[in-house]
Amino acid sequence: MPGALLGAHLAGLIFFLNPQIPFTALRVGRATVLYGLLLGAFGLALQLPWTWRRTDRALRLLPWTLTIALGLGALLDAAHASIYAFYLPAGINVRLLKTAIWLALGALIAFYTALLHTLHQRRYGWRSRWALALLSILSLVAVAERREAFRAPAELRARQPAVEPSRGSRLWVIGLDGATLDAILPLAGQGRLPAFAALLREGAYGRLESLNPTRRAAVWITLATGKYPFKHGVTGELPHGGGLLGERWTLLPRGIGFRVWGLLGARPTREAPARHALALWEILDRLGLASAVVAWPSAWPPVGSGTVISERFFRAQGASGEVRPSDLTALVEGARVREEDLDPATLATLGAKPSPGAAAALAGDLWREAIALSLGEAGEEDRGSPAIVRRLVVLSGLAEASRADFGGFHAAQFLGDSTPSAQEAARRVAGYYEHLDRFVGTVLARDRNALVAVVSAHGVAPVGWWERAQGAKAQGGSFGGGPDGVLMLHGPGVRAGALLTGARLVDVAPTLLYALGLPVARDFDGRVLTPAFEASFLARRPLSFFPSYEALGPLPPTAAGAQSPLRGAPPLTP
Repeated sequence: MPGALLGAHLAGLIFFLNPQIPFTALRVGRATVLYGLLLGAFGLALQLPWTWRRTDRALRLLPWTLTIALGLGALLDAAHASIYAFYLPAGINVRLLKTAIWLALGALIAFYTALLHTLHQRRYGWRSRWALALLSILSLVAVAERREAFRAPAELRARQPAVEPSRGSRLWVIGLDGATLDAILPLAGQGRLPAFAALLREGAYGRLESLNPTRRAAVWITLATGKYPFKHGVTGELPHGGGLLGERWTLLPRGIGFRVWGLLGARPTREAPARHALALWEILDRLGLASAVVAWPSAWPPVGSGTVISERFFRAQGASGEVRPSDLTALVEGARVREEDLDPATLATLGAKPSPGAAAALAGDLWREAIALSLGEAGEEDRGSPAIVRRLVVLSGLAEASRADFGGFHAAQFLGDSTPSAQEAARRVAGYYEHLDRFVGTVLARDRNALVAVVSAHGVAPVGWWERAQGAKAQGGSFGGGPDGVLMLHGPGVRAGALLTGARLVDVAPTLLYALGLPVARDFDGRVLTPAFEASFLARRPLSFFPSYEALGPLPPTAAGAQSPLRGAPPLTP
């Protein structure tokens, strides 16, 4: 009975974590029965050695195990309301917390009842028995009532935009996966990162508060949309589908080994994450402003009329349908950089013995850099196509280098560790930052009048004791726990040497739109980082607001300028 009760509460938690699943009697009943049987059998197996042929002991144990089941249910609900605070809709989150309070109250009543009977050696009368039974039933009613009360917000009706953007604004967004000021600041101070040093000296910079748990796709889409995951819908997990329940799950319970025993035959799907919010490049696209996006996480499959080369294209070695416009595919494929093509001098920046993973990551970044720079050279207006002046690229190789060696870099840089392994790890990490510094320097030299934003949706930290206990190497790096990312701005109107405090992922998109002369949507979860800009710039460009970019309908192809940005352009070269 206690295991079955806990299984029913686990089924309720799954419906809380996946509000897109219709809350119907058939679905709820099926999940309750399946998890009730599963955990009921597990609970029975735990208790049988102590209660076999001991009816009196079983009856004495039952109120305590019911108390434990109610307490665990309350703990699971409260913990997941906290863990997924940014991943669950506000209505669901509040209802989950209220459910946890009701279950905790039920557990307290059951505990008091069991304690009185145990201390006074009293038999459980019919009133106590009915009270415990009613308490168990009411706990299930509380779960069902709270979950059934949730209503998803209504979708906005699309309409054509009434926004007049500044068409002369140029933009570079350079995403560095896993970058952290803990590495940039000391290396720039040692003179090893001249381009980053220029950003620190001539622009605004600060730490960027990430999300915990750190889900790569979720945090990068949060940065691009200015909205938390519960609004944009990308949780960072591949949806699970099929199995005995036959539902499509986007969030799974954590901390109880659910993936091992609780999926009931469900398997990860390869479907694109269902995103419900416009990313920065899609907003520009709907306003008729040309942009080019290279390898942004979860920017697949490409939609709309802008130029998008999805990250999946690089990871799947040229997957079809992941490049828009499609006539770019051959040109982009021709710019591929392979590990065997790497220059020995370039490879030497990764240390004396670079790992195969680091070499592959460097080749991938060189490929992305070549495409991003060539897109910037293409599409001149005198060639008959709209100028591509807003470019967004994410380079993921640093995350590979940091995962392997950031702990050693931290020990050598901050703790004075002089062991050969730590020094070699520090050289590899520093070498990768030096490579990225050269790319940033190229961008700054080519686009002197552009707004350049160097961002990282999450940072990295040395591995902790728990990860080491699970087998992680001490010199490695960890992305768990939401380590701070980076935001660095440079360009016209940016205040030199400004230190940005309290910046969050959701603040990046509103800040960049403001810098481009566009209004800020009121449904953004972030704000404009006004301390990043000069007083004269703020005076010339006062903040303006727009109800929601989600209501913008796509522009007609003729208005959006859907021509290929590489038509008449020079070939792509790494």
